[in-house]
Amino acid sequence: MKLISRALGVLAALAFALAPALVSGQAAQFTANATGANEVPAVTTTATGTLTGSLDEAAGTFTWTLSVPAITAATAAHLHSGAAGTNGPVVIPLFAAPTGSPASSISANGTARAADLAGPLAGNFAGFAAALKAGTIYLNVHTSTNPGGEIRGQVTAAAGATPAPAKTGNAGLVGGGSNGATLAVVTGLLAVLVVVGGRACAVRR
Repeated sequence: MKLISRALGVLAALAFALAPALVSGQAAQFTANATGANEVPAVTTTATGTLTGSLDEAAGTFTWTLSVPAITAATAAHLHSGAAGTNGPVVIPLFAAPTGSPASSISANGTARAADLAGPLAGNFAGFAAALKAGTIYLNVHTSTNPGGEIRGQVTAAAGATPAPAKTGNAGLVGGGSNGATLAVVTGLLAVLVVVGGRACAVRR
């Protein structure tokens, strides 16, 4: 019986040690496809751009990658606050060309936190996350010819992805990716606890 009790204690400790890994949940994925037609007003250009991003509300981070393969005299790129069809202020700077040296392409990436937010969302990561999930954040790439923006794209949930609210406590349990594997391990351990505990009780009787 002592051996069984020790085994149960070890399995319980492992289950509780693995359980916290389930709390954070998975990051939500976003994307934006920028074109001149999306600008307000529309701009005639052959340039296009793509942004992909991962929102981790538990960590308070938005990790992004921006690609603009070919564009004439790009000066800057930002994320702005605003619904489709409306212009709004900068909330995250993404790229800035050196003074006097506009870029012919952009390949940039980074991770934005509360301290990186600007404008009406300065320091407000929860507000940024809410705006992102509501579809009121857009990518804007500026050029010397079109300083207000040459290509633009609304940031939306990536295909097949459903942004979820910030995950806390048991509400953060998920069944996919590495968390899914952890969940399977914990579930298996708990099942063993139940079986072994039941047998131990039967032996005592």
